[in-house]
Amino acid sequence: MELLKVEKINKNYSSGEKTLHVLKNIDFCLNKGDFISLMGPSGSGKSTLLNIMGTMDFPSSGSIHLLETNLTNLKENELAEYRLKHFGFIYQFHYLLPEFTILENVAIPAMLFGKTKQEAFKLAEELMEFLNILERGHHYPSEISGGEKQRAAIGRALINRPDILLADEPTGNLDHETGQRVLKLFQKIHQEFGQTLFIVTHDEEVSKIAQKRFTLIDGKLN
Repeated sequence: MELLKVEKINKNYSSGEKTLHVLKNIDFCLNKGDFISLMGPSGSGKSTLLNIMGTMDFPSSGSIHLLETNLTNLKENELAEYRLKHFGFIYQFHYLLPEFTILENVAIPAMLFGKTKQEAFKLAEELMEFLNILERGHHYPSEISGGEKQRAAIGRALINRPDILLADEPTGNLDHETGQRVLKLFQKIHQEFGQTLFIVTHDEEVSKIAQKRFTLIDGKLN
């Protein structure tokens, strides 16, 4: 089943009289259950493409279709609702809210989605048990390890059961051993949830865990 279709995406940045062509006619499809990695050197446009896919940025031309809806035609308030419902985001840095507990951080997207606090906390606890951080629920981000913070960020991204999980250098801020545990967790999420994943990385080891591998060089997808 086709979830996301990227059609002839171009992204250009202008500086004075010069134009930088970051993405050049990118075309591909993301199907339900896919586990795809995107590799490329720093500055190749990997994060730009991921942000366009997740409607956090806009292409200069081309279109993104999610379940037959052309996202490039939606207004900002409509896009915000689509992001909350259809996408989960994981970044190199966890971006947990320091004034909230880990349980609250994981539960917040569910409450924004319309769940009651009790319902959201129940969902968060189930995910945190799966992620092996349930005992950290009443701690604050400053009180847990880097790996635990990233697992909490993964829980936050998963709580609304998004169609697509988008991860940008998810192990880039972790030591090797902790990064390996996070990679195994992604594999477990894919296998047990059937979760569709798209991971951006410059690390060959991270890329190898995916079922399909793309590279982005000079703005072109291979």
